[in-house]
Amino acid sequence: MEAPDFEERDVGRIVAFTDGVMAVAITLLVLNIEVPRLPGTDERRLEDELADLLPSLLAYLLSFALVGQYWVVHHTLFENLRSFDRALMGLNLTFLALIALVPFASELIDRYEQEPVAAAVFAGILGLAALTNVLMVRYIARRRFLRAPRPGPPEPFPGAVSLAIALVFLLSIPVAYLSVTAAKLLWLLVLVFRYPLRRIGT
Repeated sequence: MEAPDFEERDVGRIVAFTDGVMAVAITLLVLNIEVPRLPGTDERRLEDELADLLPSLLAYLLSFALVGQYWVVHHTLFENLRSFDRALMGLNLTFLALIALVPFASELIDRYEQEPVAAAVFAGILGLAALTNVLMVRYIARRRFLRAPRPGPPEPFPGAVSLAIALVFLLSIPVAYLSVTAAKLLWLLVLVFRYPLRRIGT
């Protein structure tokens, strides 16, 4: 027996819960950056300590940009839902569980920036989050949960491009065991080429 669909009035509760989880995840990201504690006012030493924070800042910026991107995709998709079912709720909870792990992954790659396993965990979490988002998009399109037919794909950028982003992160896992730097460059390329890929795919 097919599970009943929930009405549009209940979609707002999912969106509010999702926004809350993502807001907490983004807040926890910045808490991973610790202000240097120095005795006295040695300006040169403070400059050195701030320079040492650059990897932490880069990990924060990358994670923030990716979580922010996922939030934009999720918000654009769910604001057009007319209904949903338990399967979609399960996919959304899986997506949020992965997003909630991003602060942990960010701190891990910050503390062990040259360790392949840290890079693999970071890439795996973000790759699976992107893949889960793609599955939600496809499920919503297949079940026709959108309010009204719209031209083009139902997500804010083509599904093929979304899948490519997920694959880049997942493929960077074995790359990390060859070169952590190369894996990080792949992650940055995802952000740099996201908008050009979006234009190509439309």
